[in-house]
Amino acid sequence: MKIGKYVTNLGVLSALTGVYGVSKQTKSMPADWRRYIVWTVWILGVVLAIGSVAKDTPETDR
Repeated sequence: MKIGKYVTNLGVLSALTGVYGVSKQTKSMPADWRRYIVWTVWILGVVLAIGSVAKDTPETDR
């Protein structure tokens, strides 16, 4: 498994750069359950982006 395919994938890059918007949004939110839901959704988006890159990899690379 090579890291380069994850670093150069636009889906992974955009999911990771979304942390700026999430942190900006949650900075003004009260510290309650809604803040945790926003961060959980962001983390799931990153996981899905990484998973889609891993799934596109042919079986011979693994």
